[in-house]
Amino acid sequence: MGYGNSQGHDDSQDGAYAMIDKLEHELEALEFNRPYDVVKTRKLKTHINELKVKLAESELAFGQH
Repeated sequence: MGYGNSQGHDDSQDGAYAMIDKLEHELEALEFNRPYDVVKTRKLKTHINELKVKLAESELAFGQH
């Protein structure tokens, strides 16, 4: 459910959010199941969070006018 003018653009944003949610869930499972890799897992979580912020900023910059 997007706010842009192009339906394809909205679908790709929804897909990006779905992918980010899936990655976050998978990393949480990895962190629980592989505590010895916690440093790597948390670095990936930080990177995914940065990508989420960039996606949100992009939506704001290219507007829901």
